[in-house]
Amino acid sequence: QCRNGEILSFMEITDRDIKFHRAYMSLLAFIYGYMPPQFKSVVPKDKFYQFLKHLKGQYKVLFSFKDGTKLVEYDSIAFGNMSEKRFKEYVKEQLPWIYTNVIGEFFKDEIYDSIIATIELEYEKFFSKL
Repeated sequence: QCRNGEILSFMEITDRDIKFHRAYMSLLAFIYGYMPPQFKSVVPKDKFYQFLKHLKGQYKVLFSFKDGTKLVEYDSIAFGNMSEKRFKEYVKEQLPWIYTNVIGEFFKDEIYDSIIATIELEYEKFFSKL
């Protein structure tokens, strides 16, 4: 139902994009499962990905208002531009940061170590399916 002369733009999504996206989001959902109830009451599961981007500063400030608030645009991971090797490297770079700055804020010692070991095992399972 397009009008004559209307300009349309499309984004190409390949099988690889979908596999990478699903693997990454599944891993984040798995990690979210370990978050305590007080965290989950503030950050819904479907916003965890965006929360991580914001916390890590993966955004551009588009506009700063007089009251100090900012309009931001979050950086795209660009799964479609990654090889499988680069995708695995990207995730492997993200995990230590998540461990320290998110999980480490709520868990310590043996519990922390146990959670990280479990996530690392799941990481290998997720990516063996690619």
